[in-house]
Amino acid sequence: MKHITLGIHYPKKEHQESILDVARKVHAMAQTCEGHIDSGALLDEENDRIIMFSLWQNTESAFEASKILRPIIAEANFQDWERKPSDNMINMKRLV
Repeated sequence: MKHITLGIHYPKKEHQESILDVARKVHAMAQTCEGHIDSGALLDEENDRIIMFSLWQNTESAFEASKILRPIIAEANFQDWERKPSDNMINMKRLV
């Protein structure tokens, strides 16, 4: 079964590009990982949010990729860049 991860970020206006830079780095590295299907960032202008996502062939490939991707994310200064903490959905269970 495919696996998706989502991160919803609430950037301060002056740090929107900083968050997008992290998304670009994660996307570039994710593309080199086995099982990667798609990843990127979407801008929700109406609600002033950035939604980062990654889609994987299965949970195992997402877990293995996280060993490479998490250090990139950990370097980001999200606590200073965001209006409120991000919502991270990593281990979701499909219901429908």
